[in-house]
Amino acid sequence: MNVPTRAARERASFNQAAITAELAAAISDERAGRQTGAVSAVMRRAVVAARVDAMKHADRGDRIAARLARSIETLIKAIFGGAAPDGAPIAVCAVGGFGRGELAPFSDVDLLFLHGSGDDAALRPILDAMLYPLWDSGLKVGHGVHTPKSALQFAKDDMIARTAYLDMKFLCGDKPLFDKFDADFRKFRKRTTAQFVAAKLAEQAVRQEAVGATRYLAEPDIKEGKGGLRDVQTIRWIYNYVYDGDIGAGTEIDKILGPNNVRALIKAERFLWSVRAHLHDLRGRADEHLTFDIQPAVAERLGYADRKNMSAAERLMRHYFVTAVDTGRLTRILCARLEEESTLRLPRLPALLPQKLQSDEAPGKPNIRIRGGRLDFESAARARRTPRDFFRYFRAFSKNPKIDFHPDALALIAEHATDVTSDVRKDPIVASLFKGILESNENPVRTLRVMTETGLLGKYVPAFGDIVGRIQYGLYRQYTLDEELLRALSIYGDIRTGRLADEHPVSTRIVRAATNPYVMTLALFLHETAWTVKGKSPLECEKLIGRIVRRLGLNRDEAALASWGAANHLALVRTAERRNLTEAGTIARFAAEVGSIERLDLMVVLSTCHLRVVGRYSWDEVVRRQLTELYESSAAWFRGGEAALRERLQTRAMLAREEARTRLADWSDEEREAFLSQLTNEMLRCVDSDIIVRFAYLARAAAEDRADAAVTVTPRDGDLECIVYADDRPGLLADIAGAVANAGLSVRSVQAMTTTDGRAFDIFAVQSADDAPADDPMLARRLHEALLTAARATPKARPNLKRRLGDRRQIFHVDPAVRIERDASQDAVVFEAEGLDRPGLLFEIAAALGALDVSIVSAHVATYGERAVDAFYLTNARGEKITDRRQLTKIEKALFAVLRAGAAA
Repeated sequence: MNVPTRAARERASFNQAAITAELAAAISDERAGRQTGAVSAVMRRAVVAARVDAMKHADRGDRIAARLARSIETLIKAIFGGAAPDGAPIAVCAVGGFGRGELAPFSDVDLLFLHGSGDDAALRPILDAMLYPLWDSGLKVGHGVHTPKSALQFAKDDMIARTAYLDMKFLCGDKPLFDKFDADFRKFRKRTTAQFVAAKLAEQAVRQEAVGATRYLAEPDIKEGKGGLRDVQTIRWIYNYVYDGDIGAGTEIDKILGPNNVRALIKAERFLWSVRAHLHDLRGRADEHLTFDIQPAVAERLGYADRKNMSAAERLMRHYFVTAVDTGRLTRILCARLEEESTLRLPRLPALLPQKLQSDEAPGKPNIRIRGGRLDFESAARARRTPRDFFRYFRAFSKNPKIDFHPDALALIAEHATDVTSDVRKDPIVASLFKGILESNENPVRTLRVMTETGLLGKYVPAFGDIVGRIQYGLYRQYTLDEELLRALSIYGDIRTGRLADEHPVSTRIVRAATNPYVMTLALFLHETAWTVKGKSPLECEKLIGRIVRRLGLNRDEAALASWGAANHLALVRTAERRNLTEAGTIARFAAEVGSIERLDLMVVLSTCHLRVVGRYSWDEVVRRQLTELYESSAAWFRGGEAALRERLQTRAMLAREEARTRLADWSDEEREAFLSQLTNEMLRCVDSDIIVRFAYLARAAAEDRADAAVTVTPRDGDLECIVYADDRPGLLADIAGAVANAGLSVRSVQAMTTTDGRAFDIFAVQSADDAPADDPMLARRLHEALLTAARATPKARPNLKRRLGDRRQIFHVDPAVRIERDASQDAVVFEAEGLDRPGLLFEIAAALGALDVSIVSAHVATYGERAVDAFYLTNARGEKITDRRQLTKIEKALFAVLRAGAAA
């Protein structure tokens, strides 16, 4: 990083007169030949001093940007004074952000050099004398050299240049040259307003799509992201281009947006500039991504403090998301004004209210109309008095989403959302309208998102309002809680319509057979409510959700089902990932805890929708297979008890064996049956048939080569799938996990099994620690070699467990926890170890267990971002279930020691 040291900061000071004099002396020395590089040396010190001065003496981001821009302007003028002879036909202009008087600590400095129509070669010495010191100073300088005529032509041809020139400012040199171009450019702008507006809105859409077309990313790009600083600037650019004036300048054009909206825009801009300025300063470079590692430091700089239920970083991010929403609202308002003035061309939209929008679930005619092709209130005064009209407004949109919202209506709703009191929340007609929004709409997510952005949805369902703009500070989730919830509802909508029938046949079948799908809709809508409950108690969460869904129209039995499912939906995936699903006892205990097939059906639908969107790696084929197996086995238990469950497990193993037999038809009968006899029913029940076949050929190759081990490494969905076949021995799992860690990779999941003849059959899913794809061929070859070496014998050297560059897990804290479940398995004791994930964690845990002379019957690894939860089925060295309390305590202490070592690192 280029961050100055504290000593350098204390020495740095930006005295305009002193630095100007120092530059003049350096220029004189270079001209006289007394020194070389003197100007560049002064400029390097001056730029550092300017940055330190701006951060030290300005209390707000916009003021930091303005102060730094003035300092850089001073430096450029001083260099120009020494580089250009008096009367030189050249004008130096600041453009882009520099022209607006806005520079973040490491922003680009964009310049336009205007010159007359004379010899370009005469300009070269002047340009060199100016640009080289600027480049040497560490500034990133962009520049263009034009005559007024060529600059205008360039603006006509290039929209980026046209936008940059919009904020042009004369710095020094030939003022008439600048005035000539400025006058010509203003004339050109008046003829091309519609073209410019359309181009900037299209450019905005492309930019937002490239960085993630949502305002609700947990690690946003504060400059280019949706709702970020570039969107604020786009509003200003459009406003300036169309109305030839700046927002907030106190002129008549401010009436177009209105004083409240002007203040909102300025407030959003100041906040974003504050975040950006401190982000640059902390990073020591131009970085616009507000990532988890820097969020706490930025929050501290801006004065945020921890609160009872929210950390300082979470409070900062919530402020950011509220600002991003406001930026979107202001963009919508400006576009509507432009449409009304015919600056933007409208698609053909109805002028009269369509018939189907003239009635809804409430009595009387809705208070809505079409204005300017958008949906508006017919009487704003009535809407202010009648909060029910807010819900009728969104109900109308849900019937015809092609008619967009009018920003005046949304502004009114946002202003009066606080009028949604307890009486409104208890109104059964409002509940009917809300049900219509959720149910009588192919995909209600856009409606709900705008209801969220106006504040209406959070006021109507306060438990939802409490999660709006909140993030889970960690690597697991990628969106805010409310955005994740809305995206889960979008998945649910696609399941209901059958669009995801091939991907989710079980959920599709359940939803289609549901007697009241509204139960599932409300359960999914409220499944993140635990974040609003102290201690996240499932029981308290269930009580809260029960009260909400009764108010929203469910009867007592439906409310009990929806509230239980929403409060307990994670139990399905936790059991699927952390337990041995080949044991009938495990399935039976889980099903008994669930209690009914209706609850099970609801859980699988909620889990599917939740896991599809919550994290980058929360859903894949392994997870789908695990959930399906647990669901189908539990459903069998509900249909016919333990007898039906055991029959299903036995049938599954038999079918898997037959499929493997069919796919190995080219083997001799003797060879095929010899291989299949080595596979237990438990192995066949939990492993995909493709893996069984690959394992067969792996075992055959090892036998032919008389090898004691064999390994395959196969790219799969950005990860590496590793199959290890070796003689089983104490510590084998640790050795293999160490080889993975030594390659700089992380174990995402593992299935460790043993054949009937004592051979280990281990399957690892391996991923990179920095979210990059791990399927590089060279990496796969290195990993294959390392795994093969470890499978043959315990490596002599301990693996290198240092964190790799880009591994961000260490910036978080996870409280270590060890849980012992003596009754989770008939034949083994289950230990769950939960803590901060790190390179080699599985290796260290397995090595610690090996040192205690216990056997790992099976291991189940689950990772949730920076959090690892590893479950181990353990027996003693004789293969017996551990019952000795002293040995159980030793294991517990050993696991805690490993986890705490990582927490302290």
